[in-house]
Amino acid sequence: MTNYMKEELLKEIDIILALLNKPELKEKDSKKFDYKSQKARFYQQTLNSSLIKLKDNIWSLANHSKGNEDILVKILKINLDMKNDEKLEKTLAKIKKVIEMLNIQKTETKKELRLNYPKIPAEIKEEVFLDIKELERTYNTKCYRASIILCGRIVETCLHRKYYEATDMDILEKNPGIGLGNLIAKLRDKGVTFDPGLTNQIHLINEVRIYSVHKKKEAFMPSQQQTYAMILYTMDVVNRMF
Repeated sequence: MTNYMKEELLKEIDIILALLNKPELKEKDSKKFDYKSQKARFYQQTLNSSLIKLKDNIWSLANHSKGNEDILVKILKINLDMKNDEKLEKTLAKIKKVIEMLNIQKTETKKELRLNYPKIPAEIKEEVFLDIKELERTYNTKCYRASIILCGRIVETCLHRKYYEATDMDILEKNPGIGLGNLIAKLRDKGVTFDPGLTNQIHLINEVRIYSVHKKKEAFMPSQQQTYAMILYTMDVVNRMF
């Protein structure tokens, strides 16, 4: 059982106890159509639904009973008499004490990948941001080869933009199958150079992407650590490119 579940159960009980002490519910002789009576009916409906929800949540504790089996049995044996408000109030106070005795298990929360979006030209922002969102999803669902492919695609999109900014020409129109290595060489010819470290990162991302895409004698299955490293490399490349 988690601390959140325990806190939620205690909150539900406090809500019900507060409703039971509403003056409107204690006035049984109020007129049928006056304001107080309407408030009383609203509180009564809320009370009934809250009690049903509490019962359901108590039963759902069975899925989280490790280390709390005896206490859980005690809670389930307690009868919630919804017709007798005074008795119900005492019963809820008793349940609250028992719930406070429940042991909390420390569980490891799964940390999902969330990337910071880089500053890039508006012309490619939508395309790259969609790829980054997809990259988060594929990595978090352990689709590591798909993640590597997306890394290559993001770098490729940014390099094509750099070439367009330098030449005012879309190289895909004349050379649709150009590789990243050749694209970097053409950029160099146009006076656009990257520092050696950045160029090496791009080549590494491209190499791992090629191994992930093309059929080999042995299938390449990147590990989580390898994929995470490629993602960090990719985001660093994009941030430094513009």
